[in-house]
Amino acid sequence: MKHIKSVLSLSLCVVMLFALCACSDETPVSSGSSSPSASTPPQTDTPDISTSDLISDIPIFSTSSPQTSSQDVTFTTTSPETPPSGTTTSAPPVVTDPNSLLLPIAPPSTDTLGLSDTEIFSFFDDAVFVGDSISLGWRNYVMSMRKTDSLFFGGSDGAQFLVSGSLGAGNSLWEVTSESVHPSYQGEQMQLWKSIPLIGAKKVFVMFGLNDVALYGVEQTVENFDTLFSKIKEAVPDVQFYVLSATYVKDGRYGQLTSADLRSLNLALIDFCAQNGYEFINIADALADADGNLKANYCSDGSVHQTNEAYGVWTALLKGYAASQLT
Repeated sequence: MKHIKSVLSLSLCVVMLFALCACSDETPVSSGSSSPSASTPPQTDTPDISTSDLISDIPIFSTSSPQTSSQDVTFTTTSPETPPSGTTTSAPPVVTDPNSLLLPIAPPSTDTLGLSDTEIFSFFDDAVFVGDSISLGWRNYVMSMRKTDSLFFGGSDGAQFLVSGSLGAGNSLWEVTSESVHPSYQGEQMQLWKSIPLIGAKKVFVMFGLNDVALYGVEQTVENFDTLFSKIKEAVPDVQFYVLSATYVKDGRYGQLTSADLRSLNLALIDFCAQNGYEFINIADALADADGNLKANYCSDGSVHQTNEAYGVWTALLKGYAASQLT
């Protein structure tokens, strides 16, 4: 019996020895091991992703949450809870037909809506017309008409004028010098933002373009309008601006000036007025022929200046516009 126990003990020792040797052949697993383990996920095929694919589903100006991004988004500036940061809003651009020679805003109706001339002309009691030689012709026409109708456009107490040949939105911003073309008020040349407060006007009717667009281009001309209007508004905070369209050129071209460029300026000024709450009055189309140029019978010099017949059209349009504002 004693011999059998010795044999069993020896056999158990041999089994344990083999077990220890087998364990010593395995590789230990640690968090820093690079060998495959349960902590290393299996490799999968991943598609290439470019930055152009990383686009949010939410429109950049949307105030809706991601959960509702599939719905129609309404662009608004009235919600105080989530205003877009660092953005400004404006009226949308006017949609135009690129093949049309007509502006998207029609000339005013000439219907005076049953109002008398006295009622209509009262609209211009606090008005001043600002412009170049085209507006200078308008001033001369009004003054001539007042000789037989003392109350025409309000008479001496009505519409006033700050006009000068060669004046434009650009050179209106220049300093007054011996060579500048600023209009005079009470015998003294001065910048418009200084003369308009002295006149006491609250309505400013502006026509520029002939002395601007060929020199500055459309974009810079509109910027000059904006700068000029800002300076006037600083001096007259409750001023209202009325932009009269630039009128066109007979036969389409006069030197570097073209009807096409003036039409482009008018389109840009329509957007400018819409964005800033200004009025735009289309006179150009009422004086244009089928080719979009100044009609021959409305042209006094074969280029850009206008006849009394043309200024008769101005009169009818401005009276109709005033009537629409008074009723």
